[in-house]
Amino acid sequence: PEADVEGMGFGELRDVLLGIDPLNVEHVKRVNKAEAEFWRRSSGVKVRPSDELLQFDCGGQQWVKEVCFPTGTQTSKTPADMQFMSHLLRQIESHAIPAPAPIEQRWSSSSSSPMSPAHGPSPDGLHSWVGIIMYLPSDDPDQRRDITASFKKSYCGLLRAVGKEFGAVSHWAKLELPEDEDEIQEEREILRKKFPVAMFNFIRLMFDPKRLLENDLIGAMFGPPFDIDDNSKKYMNMPKRGEEKTR
Repeated sequence: PEADVEGMGFGELRDVLLGIDPLNVEHVKRVNKAEAEFWRRSSGVKVRPSDELLQFDCGGQQWVKEVCFPTGTQTSKTPADMQFMSHLLRQIESHAIPAPAPIEQRWSSSSSSPMSPAHGPSPDGLHSWVGIIMYLPSDDPDQRRDITASFKKSYCGLLRAVGKEFGAVSHWAKLELPEDEDEIQEEREILRKKFPVAMFNFIRLMFDPKRLLENDLIGAMFGPPFDIDDNSKKYMNMPKRGEEKTR
């Protein structure tokens, strides 16, 4: 049936258009082109109170995934941020992913927190964040199931594969529990390379010995306590395996 578009906002209109054929690559390209034209025509300069301007219509229901990776320092930036995007776009095209706009990219300073995706040794460090999206434009259960499968299996798998080359890790709030055991192991390895997981598990047992704060995602990604690994020892001032701490 034809939709009554009178009075709809931008996000609602995009949902109507995508809902026609959300997994058809050529159709999604046409919708993306229309969205780019919308933003081009909406560009300009306004001076207003921040609570009136710092808002963005994210649209309706959606799946999102965001990763973070280092890209040098604020005074000596590397090309990793642009290389990541170029590689990601090439992979989207070569794998025919029906990727709606936008692919978001932002930057932040490094964090001193060991469990931050943007953790880095230099206070001058620079990290880039890249986010992908797929919308759920209708309430049709079959369509939503197909979009969810495409996003989780194809699109997120592609983002994870591209991110390996750049040391990318997931935004904590956008880390979903993988449905496949191999994907769970892959995600756990990514986390262990970046974060002091054993130290985190040790602290979990200290403050939450009965695991009351643990959910399925935490349990799958971090598991039960393990021996203190080398990545954790550097934060705990402990010697690596085979080394003795000098007095």
